[in-house]
Amino acid sequence: MEDIYCKQILPGKLKVDIIFETERVMAFHHTRPYWEHHVVIIPKTHIESLSTIPDDYELNRDLFDAMRMVTSLFEEKYGGCRISSNVGNYQTSKHLHWYIHYGRRLVKESESPEH
Repeated sequence: MEDIYCKQILPGKLKVDIIFETERVMAFHHTRPYWEHHVVIIPKTHIESLSTIPDDYELNRDLFDAMRMVTSLFEEKYGGCRISSNVGNYQTSKHLHWYIHYGRRLVKESESPEH
């Protein structure tokens, strides 16, 4: 399984609309959204999933800063949102990522894109 984040997004081969970024974390609009409003948050270093995240204060602070910023934006614009992250066999990309989303689902579970 290809890690779309390390191979395409982080090197800039696949352009994304970034809405939050630090030296450790990036938040961007999903390139093929599952929901009407869909943001992805990733660490810039390869971490397979939430179950393998290192005990790294700066990384975790940046991840939560990104989540706070995006969820605040969604709450202000839409009244609320959901946060989700998959682990293990539920992951379509073996790179830790969170989805912040709101609105109608655009893609059926069986049709979900790679990232």
